[in-house]
Amino acid sequence: MNEITRSQLAAMLLITDAFALFCFTGSISLMTVAGLSAGILLQMALAVPLIKLGGIKVRAAYFFYLIYLIMWGGLLLEMQWKTSKHIYIPYENSAGIWGKLLISGLIAAVCLYISSAGIKAMGRASVIAAFIGAICLLIAAVSGISHLDPENFSRAESGRTLTEELITGFAVSGGTGSLAILLGITKGRSLKNVSLYFIGKGILTAAVTLTAVSVAGGIMEITDFPVVTAAQVSQPFSSQRIDSLFLIVFAIFAVFSIAVQTAASAYVLGELFPKFVRFRSSVSLLLIIGAAFLLWKIPLNSGIIGIGAIIALFVIPFIVLIFKSLGMRKGRVQ
Repeated sequence: MNEITRSQLAAMLLITDAFALFCFTGSISLMTVAGLSAGILLQMALAVPLIKLGGIKVRAAYFFYLIYLIMWGGLLLEMQWKTSKHIYIPYENSAGIWGKLLISGLIAAVCLYISSAGIKAMGRASVIAAFIGAICLLIAAVSGISHLDPENFSRAESGRTLTEELITGFAVSGGTGSLAILLGITKGRSLKNVSLYFIGKGILTAAVTLTAVSVAGGIMEITDFPVVTAAQVSQPFSSQRIDSLFLIVFAIFAVFSIAVQTAASAYVLGELFPKFVRFRSSVSLLLIIGAAFLLWKIPLNSGIIGIGAIIALFVIPFIVLIFKSLGMRKGRVQ
């Protein structure tokens, strides 16, 4: 059976969350850190019906999650395109349209290769990728602390209220769709599986956002991508800039985050259409690429995406749980 472990589930989901933070647009402040952290706690509370179900395993619900996974994958691919404009990529004509197309094409090809290997194989690779990324992010965080300017925390303003930051937290948590699907094929107790993910998500979010504020807080108003800017400004080594490390992590996480959505979509396609065996990953990736063009003008941290994340994490599992409970009671009465 194509089952994955708790650590593999957390690695795949956290890579996606980290990449969404890399592509975060707009200013980040301490209010943002508080809002995103509160949002994670609320998400864990809303995940109770999903935990009780042990993942989504209902055919009718699969149609929603298939669309959601494709749309989220499209948004990630679209944000990879936009964010890469602000990152130096070592290609001769990387600033041109054909260079960007080539780079995106290579990312898509690697995504297809990884997702075609199956969720279990991708889970193993994700653990390694997450470990490498964690080391690089730790270096960035330490560098941020060494260059800490307390005034940056007061200078940084996001222009959003705590409620708006809370909604933003849900918007950048599109991985809830993958959680709902992959939890059903994860070994162990669902509560422990989900708890490990949300604890890791809380630590990751706090580390990335606090580092961004501490390093780029003074120039937050003129920054399109604060996390990218923080990585470019920080310099932990005298002979090597941190943005070179960030480029590696960005590329790896871009590939894996989109590959997770592709593999999860392919899995759902297999559950909906059992006879559809070949080319499921290829079809899923093509649909994601199509979604990227359709969602070109929708920002990753928009309220619409936040509503979708709530539906995927709570609304659908809650409805399924109610129908399941009613069915069990009806069976007992009969």
